[in-house]
Amino acid sequence: MDSPPGLDGKTLAMMKTGFIRAIAAIGLLTSGLAAPAWAEDAPPAVSAPNMKVDVSAGTLAGGAAVMTGFTGTAPLGHSLGVQLDAALGNADQDMRGGFAGHLFYRDPRSFLLGATAMWSSVAGPHLGSRSDIRRAGLEAEVYLGDFSVLPSFGAQNANGDTTGYASLAGIYYPTPYLALATSVGGTGNHRTLQVGFEYQLFEDTPLSLIGDSGIDNKSTPFFLAGIRYSFGAPSKTIKDRDRFDDPGNIVRTMNTSGASSVTTTNGHTPKPSAAAEAPPT
Repeated sequence: MDSPPGLDGKTLAMMKTGFIRAIAAIGLLTSGLAAPAWAEDAPPAVSAPNMKVDVSAGTLAGGAAVMTGFTGTAPLGHSLGVQLDAALGNADQDMRGGFAGHLFYRDPRSFLLGATAMWSSVAGPHLGSRSDIRRAGLEAEVYLGDFSVLPSFGAQNANGDTTGYASLAGIYYPTPYLALATSVGGTGNHRTLQVGFEYQLFEDTPLSLIGDSGIDNKSTPFFLAGIRYSFGAPSKTIKDRDRFDDPGNIVRTMNTSGASSVTTTNGHTPKPSAAAEAPPT
């Protein structure tokens, strides 16, 4: 079978091997954590099947932009969860979007460890040009009172070039209904800084205001603001929803700060490069 465009057989095999090893690492971890008595009383990794949708608008890639995001999360037994991400948008008259999957082990009282795989397609900045970005990696979340720390890393192929990516994000909850987030990340010679917030308007209704902005070392800043609605699981605070329901949407992040710069590598036509970001909210 032919390799997908932009990936040779060796690169594809490397990414597949990395993802399989990530899944195996989670299996070893979960088998090792299942026995201790403290783990037996842990809440489920996902409280109940749930979904969330969001839409935001602003400026991105030097032009007007609209972005939408979707996640669907479900439990796999007691300690494992699975999530599907999707995003679709338009920035400076160019379409962008993609899909991702998460498989994770979580004790909502203390941490999450998971494996991720993602594909994203970003059009522009030139007529007929497009970047297909593929990733396989690991993600983690560590819960420390009103703070969460979210590292991630893995392998990436974009524009036919394979490299690694890494990011570190943090979230602070001044109240259970407000999340303030920031992240730093990079891949190759691309570095990004992002800040964002989510504010739940009503205690008994999972409707939130969201905002994200960021800058990198290769392009103009971006600013997006919008709304998010969560449904499926019983209504929770933002803090509890982040820890008991769904990890962040990594495709939405890739298509905002993660694909906002333009670079030229290995003689390719200039295309957006993929920066490493962990979703801050």
